[in-house]
Amino acid sequence: MSDRLFFLFAILVLTGTSSFSQSIHPELIGKKMSAAIKLEQKMKAKVYTSDEDIIVPGGMAVPIRYIRPEKNIPDLIIEYTFSEKDSIIRRIAYEWDVRNFEKTDHNVKPLTFDKALIFKYNSLYNFLTERYGAGMAKGDLSALAKIEEPGGLNRSDTWMISGQLDVSLYTALSNYYKQEGALTHIPTHRIRLYFTEARH
Repeated sequence: MSDRLFFLFAILVLTGTSSFSQSIHPELIGKKMSAAIKLEQKMKAKVYTSDEDIIVPGGMAVPIRYIRPEKNIPDLIIEYTFSEKDSIIRRIAYEWDVRNFEKTDHNVKPLTFDKALIFKYNSLYNFLTERYGAGMAKGDLSALAKIEEPGGLNRSDTWMISGQLDVSLYTALSNYYKQEGALTHIPTHRIRLYFTEARH
C-alpha cells in the first residue's frame, strides 16, 4: 500500500471512530443526568415521548428519552435510566427500530434497508471491539436470505468489563409475516445497544 493510500485509509478509520465517539457515550455511565442533558442539547436532540408503558426499576427515576435523526435507517432513540436519589446514570439504551415510528404489523422492508441496518450494526461492533476488545458473539449476519424466513436474521455481541459496565449489542431483521391462531409473526427491523452499570 502506498503512503498516500495508507494515509487516506487512516483518515477514513479515524473519521469513522470519531463519528461514533460523538454519538455513543458509554462514559456517561456513573455520571450525573445533567451531563447527559447537556450533551443531548449540544447534539440538538429532542426529548422523545410515547404512549408506551415504561417499566421503572426500584430506586430509579422515570427514564428520560431523546430522539436524534438518522439517514437511511430508523431515527435513534436514547433512553437514560438514572437513580432517583442522586441522578447518577445507571443504564443507557440506544435503539434504532422501525416499529417506534411505523406501527403496522406487516412492515416489510427492501433488502437495501436491512443492508443499511447491517452496516450500522457492523460499524457499532467495530467501534465497541476497538474500545473493549473481543466480546462474546452469537449469530451471523451473512445469510441475507434468512430475512425472509421464520426466525429472521439475528446477531448479538456482549462485553463484560469487570467492575465497570456490561455492554449488549443485538439486531433482529425479518420480513416474515404469518398469523397462526392467536399468534402473529411480524416483520422486525431493529438494533439495540445497552450500556449498564456493572453489578459484578
